[in-house]
Amino acid sequence: MRIALAMVAAAVAAACGSGVDLSQTCSMKVSVSGGAQETVNCFAAGAFAPSTGNAVSIAMNGALPDVQVAQFGITLPSAPGVRTYGAADVNTSVGQVQTKAGALYVQSKSSGAGTFSVVLTSVSAISANGQTAYLLHGSATVTLVGQSGAPGTATLTATF
Repeated sequence: MRIALAMVAAAVAAACGSGVDLSQTCSMKVSVSGGAQETVNCFAAGAFAPSTGNAVSIAMNGALPDVQVAQFGITLPSAPGVRTYGAADVNTSVGQVQTKAGALYVQSKSSGAGTFSVVLTSVSAISANGQTAYLLHGSATVTLVGQSGAPGTATLTATF
């Protein structure tokens, strides 16, 4: 997951010299084990780099009282497009929510843990230096499974 996020950041940084505004509104809601939803700003972007392929990542970009980390990413067999993505449509998916108390919740296609749906309603590409940044609009819903005795599940929803 950290690799996908680093790849997105590198591609976006490479595209910054293009004179295009890369800012966008992203809002994430996180709930843990049936608790109240907490809302935080997030960063959502897509990218292509020759060494890692196509990826879409969403990560919280702010602080929550009970959640330390909330992030999700997918790698795709081709460039992202306007459509709905589920487990059958991606090469990999990885997500995590970690509470400040240390409870860990994960989503992973490879292990079959949790579920997700990513709906892209708009995709624009900007290329520079052999990399491409994808400006995305849409939504994501991810259900993550508790690990090592963490109770219940966590839910991450994002609108970007």
